[in-house]
Amino acid sequence: MHLLSLNLPDLLIPLWRGTFECSTDDSKATWDWACLAKSDVWKAHGERVAAAVVDIPGVFGRPPRNPAEKINSGYKAWEFHLYLWGLGPGLLHGILPDAYWCNFCKLARAVRLITQHSITREELKTANNLFIEFTHEFEELYYRRKIERIHFVRQSVHALIHYGREVETKGPLICASQWTMERTIGNLTEEMRQHSNCFANLTQRAIRRARVNALKAIIPDIDPDAKKPTNPRGSCDLGNGYLLLSHHERTRHETTALESTAILAWIHENAPDSPELSSRGRDGCLKVRRWARLQLPNGQKARSIWCVREQHPNARKSRNVKFTINGNITLGVVHYFFQIHPCTNTQPIAVALVSLYSSPHLPTLLASSGALYSCKYLGETSLTVIPVFAIDQIVSMNPHKIDGDDRYFMFEQPGNDVTNLGGFMVSGEDDEDDE
Repeated sequence: MHLLSLNLPDLLIPLWRGTFECSTDDSKATWDWACLAKSDVWKAHGERVAAAVVDIPGVFGRPPRNPAEKINSGYKAWEFHLYLWGLGPGLLHGILPDAYWCNFCKLARAVRLITQHSITREELKTANNLFIEFTHEFEELYYRRKIERIHFVRQSVHALIHYGREVETKGPLICASQWTMERTIGNLTEEMRQHSNCFANLTQRAIRRARVNALKAIIPDIDPDAKKPTNPRGSCDLGNGYLLLSHHERTRHETTALESTAILAWIHENAPDSPELSSRGRDGCLKVRRWARLQLPNGQKARSIWCVREQHPNARKSRNVKFTINGNITLGVVHYFFQIHPCTNTQPIAVALVSLYSSPHLPTLLASSGALYSCKYLGETSLTVIPVFAIDQIVSMNPHKIDGDDRYFMFEQPGNDVTNLGGFMVSGEDDEDDE
């Protein structure tokens, strides 16, 4: 936690801003990496970070504030994490000189791989190699074997070389990170009421919590939460951890011409005997009953464009999803969820109507070591229907430009299981939809 979310940001950001300690034998005029040194550039960069908040799903946790205004005002570790390792490769593209940007992207890609709750041997090898490459290049690009810059090479840089080996011997490090402990400390501190004797009060609160947890483990029936219904009211359990969530339509409503074309194409290919073909409106377009949200097995709640919450101007978007069809990973925007009966008197199939993003910009993807996954949004002309079971997770799609073209770069929720481990406070936006 501290190495990736506090120590490294404390090294890289001051270097890029030109505020890092400079020896008397050195000159900041030779720091060609200090791309954020000018106040107007730093201010504009901070505004881009703040503007990106609405494109980061609420389940990703606390979003980064404007670093130009708040970086010295209690900027949290999770804010640094989303800012640097999530938004960094996209927002720093075209600002950091190419050599320094490619070097940073190696670190960002390695951090994303290493902070997974489970990691394959190939991913571990990739992350370890990227950490080693970043470390060696960091010394060549920043330190440059100059004695007056030896303080650039902090312990946090050297520690990265050992990260891969530690995962191999101890398992994914996120399972032993400080996120859970930090959250527990915060919870216990909130319960303190006797500040005149604070440590004794804190001890008693911890003892009381341990006793309550022990009783719940011994006698599960006394836990009031255990008697609550497992699924939210009005939901539809699809199996395998997928749930359709309210709001939903009680009667069928007519789709648009483009939507109807996409739905008909899917039905003719996958359910040619479906009774849905007879449910049409005045213009011959199909009628469907729309659902607003979908809960995924990982606990994320994907919202559709049709969802009321998603239409609020300042709502954090949860409509962008990553799904896998025939082994191919694709990104798309969910317009709404609905169900189709493949035949009469059969169980319905839950599907989603999505518009697609293009394949990633390959030169940028390769140059960034896989850290910058940049796509174009193809609009409603790309509408297609997919089974909800193909949806893997919600992703963040943030606008940026490459060679003047409007594009979107993707990043996934860091350490998807951190939320379940109590690592940070999850936004309550999704809960508001249940009220």
